[in-house]
Amino acid sequence: MDQRGVAITGATGFLGIHLVAELMDRHRRLIVLARRDRASVLDTMERRLRLVGVPERVLRELPERLKVVRVELTRPRLGLIPATFQLLADRIDRIWHCAGDTTLDGDLSRLREVNVAGTRHVLDLAAAGERRPLVHHTSTIGVAGSRRYGLIPARVLDDDAGFECNYERSKYEAEALVQRWAADRGRPVVVHRPSVLITDRPHRAEMPLNPLTTIARLLHRHLTQLGLAGEVPEQLQPVVRVPADSTASVNLVQARHAAAVMARLGDHPPSAGVQVHHVVHQRDLLVPDLLAVLERMAPVRLRVVPAAPPDTSPLEAVLQAYPVVQRYMRHHRRFDSSSVRALLGERAAAAPIDADYLLAGLRSVFDAPARL
Repeated sequence: MDQRGVAITGATGFLGIHLVAELMDRHRRLIVLARRDRASVLDTMERRLRLVGVPERVLRELPERLKVVRVELTRPRLGLIPATFQLLADRIDRIWHCAGDTTLDGDLSRLREVNVAGTRHVLDLAAAGERRPLVHHTSTIGVAGSRRYGLIPARVLDDDAGFECNYERSKYEAEALVQRWAADRGRPVVVHRPSVLITDRPHRAEMPLNPLTTIARLLHRHLTQLGLAGEVPEQLQPVVRVPADSTASVNLVQARHAAAVMARLGDHPPSAGVQVHHVVHQRDLLVPDLLAVLERMAPVRLRVVPAAPPDTSPLEAVLQAYPVVQRYMRHHRRFDSSSVRALLGERAAAAPIDADYLLAGLRSVFDAPARL
């Protein structure tokens, strides 16, 4: 196994835990940069790695193979004293930066504090290290912002189109910071832009939510509040009008596949400058097909309409309270993933995502009691 010093932020997150599983197949030891103490981090990682299928043999090795360094991403030098910061920087050959605040409609100042300032402090760590570590920065396809049509190139983007939400803006600013840092220092950087991450594993309390389980939980909670939980005869199921474009689509990709692709890309030596990779599924999912999956779990009949109706029902009013989700259901764009295919060939392709796959990952949300 590779003995290089590999550090990762966001190791306990939804993508991060899948990436750790991949990296542990490649590297003998990992340096986990986390907010909490060693015992707490190891406990969380053991439980989550078990849930994503890591063998028990590997789980028993975690205390030996994971070095946990307690940091605060939002503070200069990651909250470490200068000597400790320098010692850490000089041990690292590669940094995977996966940590971030993914609250779509979050407060912009808070999102910038975590996503932009946090990235700046990780770059400071990379700049201070005598080994000139390679930075792998986790971005998002959301940096394309409000571009709703066309092919999104895997290169530096501008912000002319604006953004669908504050999260996208903060991630765009973080990516722009990475690009300037690479140019100013003449350092290579690899930027990964994954799409919407999903899984077919039933949700467990020990695991962080992914975007679809978050939406499913909100829907389940509001249905319960309106007395529509459980089995409801079809003739009594309300029609819910969903403002969207019936020809629009979303790109979903399995978290396990995304992590595998990112790790495989990391196996290749970097080229000069900034490499941008769209880590996406090769096939988009039409919005009506996604709504049909939700219909199979929730006692409602979802109907796509071009605009929000003036006479909204209570449940329709709830949907209108999340305008960012509605904006995503008007996208017709695709993402250029040719750089990934060029490096990985057939291994760039993901397994198909069908209704059964989505149901497997979402059904447990509706089977559990709603959190009111």
